[in-house]
Amino acid sequence: MGADPNSRLVEIYEFAYEFILGYVLRRCPRPKDAADVVAETFTTAWRRIEELPEGDEARLWLYGVARRVLAPITGAASGATSSTRRPCASGSPPPPR
Repeated sequence: MGADPNSRLVEIYEFAYEFILGYVLRRCPRPKDAADVVAETFTTAWRRIEELPEGDEARLWLYGVARRVLAPITGAASGATSSTRRPCASGSPPPPR
């Protein structure tokens, strides 16, 4: 990879930002957390710029990073269900099924 890392990150960011933001917004339980997830995703891309694939593969790589960043937020890492990862508005547990 002979390209300047700064230029490469800017190019990838401009190409993939909207895709990654949309992906995160669809999965993030709180939209206000989406900006943090996207920022962490691109921070990881910067730290690992030499490992980042070229072209569309870079976007796929970023989806994987975003998925891993989202896992603790959405409960995917623990296998939590929606009823265990988000409290009810009333603060009481959901009714039994």
